[in-house]
Amino acid sequence: MTIRPLAKERRPTLYFLREIRSFAPVHLDTEVDMTRIRAHRTQAREAGRHYSWLSYVLHAASRALVAHPEANAAIRGGRRPRVARFPSVNGKFTMDHSVNGQRVVLSAVLPDLQVTALDGIQRQVDHYTRGDAEQLPEFAGARLIRRLPLLVGGAAYRSRMRPLRTRSAAIGSFAVSSLSHSAVDGFHSTGGTTVTLGLGRVADRPVVRDGGTAVAPVMRLNLTFDHRVIDGAEAADLLTDIKKALEDFQEDAPADAGNDVGELKQFVLAHTKGQGIARHEEVLARIRTDTEGDGSWTAEWSRSARELERRGRLLDSCRHHAMARFPFVDGPARRRAQDETVRTFDEWRRADKDIERLEVDLPAGRVVAWATGLSDGVRRPVMVVSGGIVTVKEAWAPTLAAIRRLGLAGIITEMPGVGENTLPYDRDGWRMLSHLLDHVSDRADTANAHLLALSFSGHLALRCALEDERIRSVLTAGAPVHDFFTDREWQARLPRLTVDSLAQLADDKPETVLDRMREWALRPEELRALDIPVRYVACTRDEIIPGTDVAMLREHVRDIGVLTHDDVHGAPSHAAETQLWLIRSLVRVVGGKAPVSLVLGLLHRLARLRASSAG
Repeated sequence: MTIRPLAKERRPTLYFLREIRSFAPVHLDTEVDMTRIRAHRTQAREAGRHYSWLSYVLHAASRALVAHPEANAAIRGGRRPRVARFPSVNGKFTMDHSVNGQRVVLSAVLPDLQVTALDGIQRQVDHYTRGDAEQLPEFAGARLIRRLPLLVGGAAYRSRMRPLRTRSAAIGSFAVSSLSHSAVDGFHSTGGTTVTLGLGRVADRPVVRDGGTAVAPVMRLNLTFDHRVIDGAEAADLLTDIKKALEDFQEDAPADAGNDVGELKQFVLAHTKGQGIARHEEVLARIRTDTEGDGSWTAEWSRSARELERRGRLLDSCRHHAMARFPFVDGPARRRAQDETVRTFDEWRRADKDIERLEVDLPAGRVVAWATGLSDGVRRPVMVVSGGIVTVKEAWAPTLAAIRRLGLAGIITEMPGVGENTLPYDRDGWRMLSHLLDHVSDRADTANAHLLALSFSGHLALRCALEDERIRSVLTAGAPVHDFFTDREWQARLPRLTVDSLAQLADDKPETVLDRMREWALRPEELRALDIPVRYVACTRDEIIPGTDVAMLREHVRDIGVLTHDDVHGAPSHAAETQLWLIRSLVRVVGGKAPVSLVLGLLHRLARLRASSAG
């Protein structure tokens, strides 16, 4: 017999078990006929896609929890208990990993599952289960806690897990633990959340159908709930709804019924969170289709926008109208939403006498913008702001006030083909930025121009900086550079929404638009020719922009600064950090005062600390 200290690799499990002692667990179970899901898996495998049983359960449970908000909650406190109900459904799942030769259980939290399509869920599951636990940045906290002394590690773990405000981000609002790879039929566990699901294996078993006996793939699904938060009836209803969602499984919308609703919900989050759009979870929960009528994308966002306008909240109404036209105008409903976006913004901006409308007519079309700080007297350095392929200019309204406070003139516009911009999106699309500067050259210091161009407009900005010497800096996030345009394997994995949006703007077909864009890639020698500061926000799990594009910038651009987030495209979970970092970078490149840059730097570090502690 040997007696040894507990392996450091198991310390996080020890801390977790100590924290859940106060739980009042009650256990339920049912059996799920997985016939429909097995057929879907087989069809997907034949098409080259893989889905795990776990991903289906995460998908079904997150949708069911939207209808059971009482269960999407957490409790804290003994004598004075408090309950937090979470607006989003964050799912934690556990996985088996080997760390330093020690077999351990690790967990990961997948955010906003209620609006994440099955493909997106599987991508995230693969990221964690196939990655190296000793290298993945998401497990940096677990690695740190293992190294700390027991008392210190336990205190650090408690500080991360206990606060209700960050509980859902830290350990999820529900949990799933799976042993479906083994001969285990079923088991119960407590995952630290109000509801924990346990998955057993899927095995062929006899079932009764239409009065006869048949053989079907059956999975034992177990649910453990915390009786302090919900009662058995609520938990039973939730388990029944999850069972029904699995047995009647269907993806969020058929591929031919407009845009893919799952992708719409997933990719809109970067915009709703980044812009602070109110009540977006409530609206998304009502959306079932991208066709017409109640429950459709445009109808629900437009209904919310009208309600906000009736309450006098014009800017919030404008933002909801903009979401109704997301991702692009493809018919009368989204055309009306586009028109309403402009109308409500125009009414809102009338209270600010320093916001004006610019219209620049060119041979190929018209560029429209909103501007501030333009003057016939004092000519200020100018900042031009533009979003990506799905973002209208009105989304950046608060940016105008911030630009003005920095002592700059500001112009917010949109990419060719987006919103009111009728220019074609082609290889020369960057020229619109130069034309905008020409248009205001008598009212701003256009020889000292800076571009804050996000996503695909960042590519236009870099191209413009090569040709227009008035550009003094480019600040961007998630911009394509080279391999996005040339890497066929990467392009094959792009979200359908991205390809469809590009095709719409370029007036091309989804099947051919990427071939047409191949020549748009920025070459290494062009990147080396950039002699201005370039600041770039990158995401390690970006599903649109390949990491090799960021590597090219690092290698070839002389004055490059990169902020990297562990996030998906648009960094929806790091909106505050991104905004502060970009503003601080702007202050530095325009020669702003040191105290301002220092304060922004401290705020950025605080936002980053909050995000890392929540994750």
